[in-house]
Amino acid sequence: MLKTNERIITAEDLADQVHTAITNAQQEPLVVTEDGRPAAYLISVELFDTMLAQLETLEAAELVANLAAGEEQFARGAYKTLAEARTIAEAAWQAYESAE
Repeated sequence: MLKTNERIITAEDLADQVHTAITNAQQEPLVVTEDGRPAAYLISVELFDTMLAQLETLEAAELVANLAAGEEQFARGAYKTLAEARTIAEAAWQAYESAE
């Protein structure tokens, strides 16, 4: 039987104990495993909504910081036209994606 303080559940046990697992996930995230390996998290709607809000806040802060950096670069003459700025931004984005 799944206990309240357990944080890991197999996919098979999840299928058998859905209600208990959902109740537990309201308290803290559960790791669902398949073949002994982590496959998914089961989290509460409230936690998911909180995480999305935090992500949106971080993304907004990053956008503001990037805009400020771009304005500062423009002010010191790093580029003169929108086309130059776009070229610089696209090169930086490609470098970022290839580093992942």
